Amino acid sequence: MRPVTDPLKFSEAPAGEKSASVPTLAELTRRYARFSRSAGGLSSVLGGVLCIGIFLLGLALELNWPLRIALANAPFVWLLSKELLTRFYYQRHGRVEQRVSDSERRWHIGFTAFVALVSLVIIISVLIGKGLSGITIGGWGYLLVVALMPFVVWRWLWSSSDFIVGVSMICQSAVFLGGGHYQSDWLGAYLLFAGLLAILLGVREHREFLRLRQSLFGAEQ
Repeated sequence: MRPVTDPLKFSEAPAGEKSASVPTLAELTRRYARFSRSAGGLSSVLGGVLCIGIFLLGLALELNWPLRIALANAPFVWLLSKELLTRFYYQRHGRVEQRVSDSERRWHIGFTAFVALVSLVIIISVLIGKGLSGITIGGWGYLLVVALMPFVVWRWLWSSSDFIVGVSMICQSAVFLGGGHYQSDWLGAYLLFAGLLAILLGVREHREFLRLRQSLFGAEQ
């Protein structure tokens, strides 16, 4: 990350000004680093839109296999957009990795372990219930997506909003490949809630980034 103040001017500043500036620089850097990991901004907005969109399309359309495959790819399109937005927009002034606290790391390990356990139970249940010979190509696609879920959670889904909307989309992806879709019941209501929550949090985070960018450029002047 490039300096937010002129380092020469800072080194020549009076001692009182130095001590007042250090917390400001540290706070700006900490806020900027959040967008390397836990703050999604526009990617959270896109994730929410995709989560709601593929759910509604699943309800409204007659789903053939090309359409099912297209809808099933939505979470992976979102993950790609998340990486691109982080690298080329939110961290374009320089890469600064967010430091993960011990508490955050424990929560992340716990969430990942929970998803891995659920995925394992689902896979074993399907294999026992249908047997290898009874699983269709779509069924194997379903199992593949379920198996990938813990790895996606561990690598990308660090914030609570990303976890909620990401897992919601991956579950929809698996169900699409398995030949079904979510219905307009309580699970459908949850998917709508997850998408709306991601949109609202993403808008708030993006507005925070715009204020942060103004602070960074303001500090440079």
